[in-house]
Amino acid sequence: MAATVISIINSDYCVPNSIKLNIDMDKGVAYINDEVIFRVKEPSISLRDRRAVCDVSGNPIFTLQKKLRTLHGRWEVFKGASTDSGDLVFSAKRSSMLVPHKKNIDLDVFLSKNTEETVWDFKVSAGANKRTADISARGSSTIPAKMRNNRGMFEVEVQPNVDYGFIMALLMMVDEIDHLKSGHNNHNSTEVAADAFGEGAALIAIGAAGTTYGDDGNDGVTADEP
Repeated sequence: MAATVISIINSDYCVPNSIKLNIDMDKGVAYINDEVIFRVKEPSISLRDRRAVCDVSGNPIFTLQKKLRTLHGRWEVFKGASTDSGDLVFSAKRSSMLVPHKKNIDLDVFLSKNTEETVWDFKVSAGANKRTADISARGSSTIPAKMRNNRGMFEVEVQPNVDYGFIMALLMMVDEIDHLKSGHNNHNSTEVAADAFGEGAALIAIGAAGTTYGDDGNDGVTADEP
C-alpha cells in the first residue's frame, strides 16, 4: 500500500519520518531540531490582516490574509508573496456566522481547485478552551499530529508525509481568528496564543486515505458557502 501524502503548500515539506515542529507564536518563528525553518513577516502597510511566511533565506513560502467583507470571516493562503487569485492555494471560513467568544472554532477548508465549495476538503474543529484542535479530511481516516503549548512554544509532532508548511498555516489561521474574537491588537502576543490553545496537549488529526492532496492532486471536494 502506497504511503499517504498530504502536500498542500510544498511537497518538500512532506518527509518520510515524523518530525517535531516548534512554533514560537510570540516571535513568529518555527523550528525543527532547534534550527529555524520559517519566519513570519508582516507587511509595513496593509489594509487587511496579512502575514507572509518565509524560509531561512527570506524567500516567501506563503502569504496568509483575511478576506474583507465576508460574513463567515474567510482567510486565504497564497503562493509566495502573492495575493493574486491565480496563486490561491486554499482558503478557510467559519462554519457558522455566529461565533461567540467562548464557543468552539469550526472552520471549513477548501483547496483552490474546489471552486464550487459544496463540500469542504478539510475541517478544523477547535474546542472552546482552545486546548484541542482536530483537522480532518473528507472521506479519510486520520493521521494524528500532537501539539503541546509549552509556555507559548507550540510543540507539534507531525506525522510522516504530512506537509508541515500546511500545519504552520492552519495554526496561524486559528491563532489569528482567536485574536480577532478577543479584540487584541498584537498579533504575535503570547497571551493571545496561550488563550487560543491552552496549556494542555492539543491534537491535530489530519484525515488521509491513500490519497495525495494539493501539489499532486485534488479529489474535488468542496464546502457550503459560495
